[in-house]
Amino acid sequence: MDRIVQNMGLFVALGFIVFSIDDLVWDILNIVRNIRHGELKRLPFESLDAAPPKLLAVVIAAWHEDNVLEAVVGNLLSSLQYPPSMYHVFIGVYPNDEATVRVADALARRHGNVHPIVNARPGPTTKADNVNNVIRAIKRYESERGWRFCSVTIHDSEDVVHPYELKLTSYLLDSYDVLQFPVIPLQKMPTLRNIWQGMTIGTYADEFAENHYRTMGAREAMSAMVPSAGTGFVVSHRILDRWGDRPLLPEDSLTEDYKLSLILAERGFKTHFVLEKVPRLMDNHTVRWDFVATRSFFPDTFKTAVRQKTRWIYGITMQSARVSEIFKPSSMGFAGRYSIYKDLKAKLGNIMVLPGYLVFLYYLASLVFPLPYMYPRGTLAYGLCVFLTLMMVFRQTMRAVAIANFYGFKSMAVACLLPPLMPVRLVWGNIINLTATLKAWKLYFFGTGTKKKPRKVAWSKTDHTFLQQPVLRRYYRNIGDVLLEKQYIDVSSLSAALRQSREKGSHVGEVLLRRGLITEEQLAEAVASVRHNIFVGSLRAFTHNLSGEFDKDMLAKRLLYPVLETEAVTVFAVNELSDLEDPPRPPGASMRQCGFVYTTRASILEAIHSPDTPASIGYRSVTRRLDAGAITWEQAVLAIDHYGYTADILSYMGLEEPGGRAKKPRGLSQDAGIPAAALQSSDDFL
Repeated sequence: MDRIVQNMGLFVALGFIVFSIDDLVWDILNIVRNIRHGELKRLPFESLDAAPPKLLAVVIAAWHEDNVLEAVVGNLLSSLQYPPSMYHVFIGVYPNDEATVRVADALARRHGNVHPIVNARPGPTTKADNVNNVIRAIKRYESERGWRFCSVTIHDSEDVVHPYELKLTSYLLDSYDVLQFPVIPLQKMPTLRNIWQGMTIGTYADEFAENHYRTMGAREAMSAMVPSAGTGFVVSHRILDRWGDRPLLPEDSLTEDYKLSLILAERGFKTHFVLEKVPRLMDNHTVRWDFVATRSFFPDTFKTAVRQKTRWIYGITMQSARVSEIFKPSSMGFAGRYSIYKDLKAKLGNIMVLPGYLVFLYYLASLVFPLPYMYPRGTLAYGLCVFLTLMMVFRQTMRAVAIANFYGFKSMAVACLLPPLMPVRLVWGNIINLTATLKAWKLYFFGTGTKKKPRKVAWSKTDHTFLQQPVLRRYYRNIGDVLLEKQYIDVSSLSAALRQSREKGSHVGEVLLRRGLITEEQLAEAVASVRHNIFVGSLRAFTHNLSGEFDKDMLAKRLLYPVLETEAVTVFAVNELSDLEDPPRPPGASMRQCGFVYTTRASILEAIHSPDTPASIGYRSVTRRLDAGAITWEQAVLAIDHYGYTADILSYMGLEEPGGRAKKPRGLSQDAGIPAAALQSSDDFL
């Protein structure tokens, strides 16, 4: 009997070693690499705005999302720190989902850059089919307007999109074909009351923290495959061009995102995992580093979690990736092929926890009853057991570091130290994964139909909820955040200015200016950013005879300068001190609307008193496109302001097809810009 028990223990220990030793080696190699090459270099956030913004498309697939869609899209439009004229949101809906269609149509009526795309087939089909249909509509939209979206970003209909996501996307598209932003599951701050209530969603938080803080970056650094998370996933137009009329996302897989990532890796496309963070000043004057990531709710019950993870495990390990993928000819190197093996082994590795927990229960029983020793001292099994314990401590330490970075110390303590020996949340997560894996195997053997009549792949979506508006306000950017992000000021100086402004009841911007901590231009840029207005640092590209239509003394008194005009709108450069009541209009243009861009007082006065100069080649090139109705005045201002960046600025930004093959669009509205009332005060932003 003793021999049988010891052999069983040895078999279990060897099984864990076989399935885990490569992960340990991978982690050690990555740690050594980080020590040799130093910490990952961060993007120069303070200079991102120097590059012209590219035209970007955001895709949201929606099926029965009428309860969250308005809040999700509204938050996206309100919080993004990116010119509204340079991104469009395309919502994929179904003709037999009237409630969601009504919400999408209402959003489109309120926002000129939101477009519902009704699927040709009734729903639900699959998420892949939905997104592919939207991408086809985007290509038609491009053809009609002579535009070219530089990328397509795929989001889920419950996502809290980070304010800086599109800004980073635009900047990184010059270097990468595919981008994946981290995904951070939303969870409540752990307390004694909600620890058990938040146990299931906490397992998602732990796993995503470990994977997206540590594993995905290591994959990229080791030139392995970086899989898509299905949301916060960016595909450049270069890939859309390569695919042509073929569907981008595979429609025969439950995890179309992973399968597409595998195809892209095999064809040599360059994927970047965007692990970047920016400082944020909290109410208690401390700084918290905020990851540029997608945040969303995940299932919070055992049943819904198992259902979702069954789909993931089946789709990734039994539909998308196969052992043959490791050996077939492709552009992937050894690390890439090994990463496929790491993903594939989950369908067996998750089952290994079952004998492991049975051994643990046997150990607990041996403390009460006189049972034979499973791991006697001095045996091979005992040595392997000690080694596995050290491995477990190492992996838990690595997981704790990741969780602490994403969620803070309290969440880490609940996840990894409650209790210290065998954390309950880890055990609960393993039970969920075990159950889901067994169900995936059942689906593999019995649930997909016959070869002659395969069962249709269906969209097994999760019911979604969304954050309330007071909570969402915490994700919005204020003036202090922008100043910190651009490194115009340090934390201690901003904290001191905040205290002084509250004591004296003055604007924090006034305090910073008075103390000489920032310049007028830096403050104006920050104010424009939080109001989603265009900031123009210098008006030299706009100083031509347009100002001759106005009285210069009046312009100087009211601090206005006309930078652009069309048949429908006159655009003025303004600042905080400008008089915007009843903006002036040129003779014969009484019905013309007014648009506004932000600049400094000094720039306005310099432009007014500068001698009129002929319009530059860049100005004339852009305004010809504007006069043709092919771009909006906001896009024209951005292009003129960045014209020196590249001679082919319109094509670079996506506002003209490569080679200048422009077409006159149908029904492109000229938005009148931000209302004058929105330019009055900046108190609410800090």
